Amino acid sequence: MADEQNQSLLADALIKSDAISREDLAAAQAREKRTGVPWYRTLLQMGTLSYETLDQTLRYEFHSQSKRTEDESLGRMLVNIKAITEEQLKEALKEQARTGKLLGKILLAKGVVTSHAIAIALSKQHSIEFTQLAESPSDRHALESVPESLALRHRMIPVSLDGDRLTVLIADPQQRNTLSDLAVILGKRVHAILTSCDDIKGEIKARYAGTRNVAGKAPAKQQAPPPVEPPSTGKKAPKESAASKAKQSKEAAKHEENKSVATVDESKDTKRRFDEIAKQAEGAPVIKLVSTIIEGAVNSGATDIHLDPQEPEMRVRYRIDGILHDVMSIAPDIEPAVISRIKIMSDLDITETRRPQDGHISIETKDREFDVRVATLPTFLGERVVLRMLDQSTVLSGIKDLGLDPDDEAVLIRTINQPYGMILVTGPTGSGKTTTLYAALNQKNALTESIVTLEDPVEYQMSGINQVQIDADIEMTFAATLRAALRQDIDVLLVGEIRDADTARIAIRAAMTGHLVFSTLHTNDAPEAISTLRNMQVPSYLISSALTCVVAQRLVRKICPDCREAFTPTKALLKSLRLPETTKKLYRGKGCDSCYHTGNKGRTGIFEIIEITDSIRKMIAEDVPTEQIVKAAKLKTMADRCRSKVKDGVVAPEEFLRVIRT
Repeated sequence: MADEQNQSLLADALIKSDAISREDLAAAQAREKRTGVPWYRTLLQMGTLSYETLDQTLRYEFHSQSKRTEDESLGRMLVNIKAITEEQLKEALKEQARTGKLLGKILLAKGVVTSHAIAIALSKQHSIEFTQLAESPSDRHALESVPESLALRHRMIPVSLDGDRLTVLIADPQQRNTLSDLAVILGKRVHAILTSCDDIKGEIKARYAGTRNVAGKAPAKQQAPPPVEPPSTGKKAPKESAASKAKQSKEAAKHEENKSVATVDESKDTKRRFDEIAKQAEGAPVIKLVSTIIEGAVNSGATDIHLDPQEPEMRVRYRIDGILHDVMSIAPDIEPAVISRIKIMSDLDITETRRPQDGHISIETKDREFDVRVATLPTFLGERVVLRMLDQSTVLSGIKDLGLDPDDEAVLIRTINQPYGMILVTGPTGSGKTTTLYAALNQKNALTESIVTLEDPVEYQMSGINQVQIDADIEMTFAATLRAALRQDIDVLLVGEIRDADTARIAIRAAMTGHLVFSTLHTNDAPEAISTLRNMQVPSYLISSALTCVVAQRLVRKICPDCREAFTPTKALLKSLRLPETTKKLYRGKGCDSCYHTGNKGRTGIFEIIEITDSIRKMIAEDVPTEQIVKAAKLKTMADRCRSKVKDGVVAPEEFLRVIRT
């Protein structure tokens, strides 16, 4: 949405759909000029615009235009089916030009057309099948396959389930473009049929309520327990005469007794409230919803699940290929139960809502094993929960799976096969450092070598390797554990992260005394790793003696192969990419169902590697500035590697500009 033209299109679309008014937009844009805060962020903050509406509008306006029938407008369709006259269409179009409202809403307000006629016209305009609502009852299995909250969020009615094909009814063609999320969550193919329904949410609730009644479970509205009143503290007693002190003392004793009773009552109320939440958390609807959320993350290849408390509803988002995607929302009345269900699964205390907690869930699905790391964080609006999806099959990755260029791959394998020295992998959080380290360890022979890892936390379990969990609460820090590990007759050592000077010095000493040491640093590029070690007061002569290789990396999204298309780049874009002006063709994804209309699918690594040769070693020992070291190493930077992938049509130009600092 950074492009001004796209922002203008978005604003027009929101106004046409009555999501915002022109006055709302003008006020937000005026504030943007004063503060620099984008107008849509202001509207979100004010509650004028919801995340759900913004997400759906973006999908419809910018990712599905190719699916619409451009040559036939809704008005023309209505004239063709004789629902309105030419004169009525002209009058409605004049009003649309004046107000910016949707044509269908104008015609309905004038009373010249029915919602049924508009639905038929829309089905022809968007090439989507149409059916009467009364002629499409919902099959019980279809309703059971989709949690009610998901159906409400996507404004669709499940009607039939045939194998992995789920047929649903929608009342708005725009909803069809948001159903790819539903397909991902459910792991099914979703087929949408248009119908005419003035109250789609009411129809959804009625059909789900009917299913519960048939099953003998009449719907009972969940009622939140009454708020716990704070115990009365009473008023401060005024000074009394000596004659009344005995009476005052007696009343004070009675007051303390009342306070004690009130405290006990408060404790009972709190316990009762958590008992009710726990009971709801063990109910079938909540269990089904949480299972659907986790299974959906597995189906979509998400690395993280975010449950963010917001007004008016909790948002559920998946991080797919490094980007967060809204997938559903959770109603306020079941939000505590969903959080409690996750806590129960991860063996956390459901009554502790004021402090962060950490736990994990082990799950097996689709012949894959996942260790799900759960972290809670109390916020002003409630508890925030993030689930990190750790696919145990990742430990089987090898060096050839990383996406290295052949020359970089040869350098890395050569240094891994050295008997001793230090290999550093650098990059920000989420750049794939752990995957690279585990791939490197897979090159070592666990049968003939003693391999130990020190991690915080241990993310993946590797057979044949001793993995140690760092725990600072019991003074089991990286430095302290590293000292102990060096007395264990180790050949290969992985130190999860060099966080301080003490750990850096011990790790370097280990590399100089016959151990092969792998570790990570948080730096932006490979040369910066040398500067960081120097800033930790590690002498340059020790760095030069121990270091054998530095790998810096990032993860970039690949263009979706199903919607990849060529385009002619502008001179401004080529200048930003630092590509020659003679470049005639680049590639990007236009967006399709298989990539959730992002144009990208899957990720690959981009790397820059400095091999510490004798000449580089000498320069480090002599404290030569890193700029000169880069020149001497003839370093191919991450920008160079990513630029090559852009030219080869693997990575889109927009992704290059998102990830690489230019």
